[in-house]
Formats: sequence, structure tokens, C-alpha cells
Amino acid sequence: MDSDSDDVTLSPAEQEVQNKLLRALEKVQTISMALNRVEHLLNPANPYTPAMNTPPVKALLAEVDPGSSAETQRDAMLRLQEKLTIARNEYQKVMQEAAKFSS
Repeated sequence: MDSDSDDVTLSPAEQEVQNKLLRALEKVQTISMALNRVEHLLNPANPYTPAMNTPPVKALLAEVDPGSSAETQRDAMLRLQEKLTIARNEYQKVMQEAAKFSS
């Protein structure tokens, strides 16, 4: 059997929801990586991964500016946690939207 025969063609609406879902997931992951980076700055014993140096993470870190003091790093961590909460809520909304297509 040809593997191409298993391809599913999505409607434009389904494709749009899938794209929104991927963007929302990427946003959650980017914020999580930035948060992990700030946690690593506060406590070097926390794990460090090279993914923390990707351009989207660097841009987000520049936005929240963790600085070099523990106080500014904690402030940055709080701002990132707020952003993560908002991003997770957005992701859940898109998941609910996507669930309509799987019924």
C-alpha cells in the first residue's frame, strides 16, 4: 500500500486551526525555555540546554531583561510566568477549537 494513500486533506478551516495550534504550542515552548534560562541564571545547578539560545528565546529574554542581579532575574521570572499562563490559556482555547473538527 502506498503511504501517500493515507494522506488526509484538511479543509481551509481545519488548516487554519492547525496553524493556530502550532503557533500557540511554539509560543508556550518558547516562553518555557526562556523561563528555564532565567531559572538557570538564578540557580546554575538548574539544567541548561542550547535551545535556550534560539533567536525567539533570546528576543523574549531581551524583552523581560533578566539583568545580572537576583532581583531583576526574579522580576523577569514573574513576567515570564505571567506570559506562560496567558500562552497556555490561548493554547487551551485553540485545542477546544480543534476538538470541534475531531468529532
